[in-house]
Amino acid sequence: MRIFLLSLLLISLAGSALPQAILPSAASPPSPEEVLQFLGGMGFTPGFTAALSTALLSGFKTGRATTTVTFLLLRDLAQIPREEAEEILEIIRYALSQGFIVDTGLTASSMMNEVRKLLALGRSGEEISRVLGLRLAFLLATRNVLLGHGLLPPSTPSPEAPLTPADRLILELAWALGDFILWEGGSPEDPRFLGYVRGRLNRLATLGVCPLDMAQEVSAALSPNILAEIVRFVFQP
Repeated sequence: MRIFLLSLLLISLAGSALPQAILPSAASPPSPEEVLQFLGGMGFTPGFTAALSTALLSGFKTGRATTTVTFLLLRDLAQIPREEAEEILEIIRYALSQGFIVDTGLTASSMMNEVRKLLALGRSGEEISRVLGLRLAFLLATRNVLLGHGLLPPSTPSPEAPLTPADRLILELAWALGDFILWEGGSPEDPRFLGYVRGRLNRLATLGVCPLDMAQEVSAALSPNILAEIVRFVFQP
């Protein structure tokens, strides 16, 4: 019932594409220094600014974030109350600290694009933090359950570690699960759930977004019980 109510609350946020993303300067992406300079002018406390700067620099270095989308996100967040912006960015900082990808470019699944979409829809900072917190919970639960079932190679999460094929697979699987529960109004008992998730993974693998062999292996091993276990961890951690 709790999942169903959350689905009804969040489904109304769906159905709008990201706005046109136009950088203030020409073709080249902003440098990490330009991004951090903008961040430094947003008025956050020195401690928070330093912690977020460190996380973002690691993200830029390892490919877990891009300077282009990060700059656009910071510019968008500068238009809302500082406390709300900080709460949103703290969730992203924590996700980076856990070794998750938070930004895959202007149009793909990611926490940063989720925030920009919801800001464009006029949603409040409180709503955005709630949705982003659920996205983080899906990432954590997906990784933990897949590791627990031996469906991923053992690893120690680290923001400094080089990206592996498993990192993108975790992101895309978590996003598919979240989309079904949060945006499609589904539930773990929905008979469409497994087919929806498998279809997403297989499609992304065919497009080269996810590693083909790993995606096919994980997709074949998924079951209604595994998907329900992930969702249970999200809402009853």
